[in-house]
Amino acid sequence: MPSIPEIKSQLSCLADTLALLLAQTRASSKALPPEQVQARLALAVLERLAQDACNEAQDLVEQLEPAAPGEHPLSRREMEVLRLAADGLTNKEIAYRLGLSERTVQYHLNSVFQKMSVNSRTEATAAAFKQGWL
Repeated sequence: MPSIPEIKSQLSCLADTLALLLAQTRASSKALPPEQVQARLALAVLERLAQDACNEAQDLVEQLEPAAPGEHPLSRREMEVLRLAADGLTNKEIAYRLGLSERTVQYHLNSVFQKMSVNSRTEATAAAFKQGWL
């Protein structure tokens, strides 16, 4: 079984590869003549998928970062999701704003709940306000 540093390294390589795919997709799209509508549409879909996958890989790398002593235990992405949830946004709205899938948003919320020992958005928001995180 691979260690956490090995997994983190592999995920970092995956995120870098996805970022390269994203850059190549954007460059290819710019190079296409305007009349290549179907190819442009296909590249737009590929670009969106590459962006989503890149975001999610980077989020997973962040999840593996240990919290510094005295800091809150949440990753940057978990804090973003929690802030938007505290603003009353739905998982779908949060996903759209952050360029993630709804499933990834739910994953981040579940991680927040586990780290904060709470069972709901309301409890997580209240606890985060009480701790001064929001």
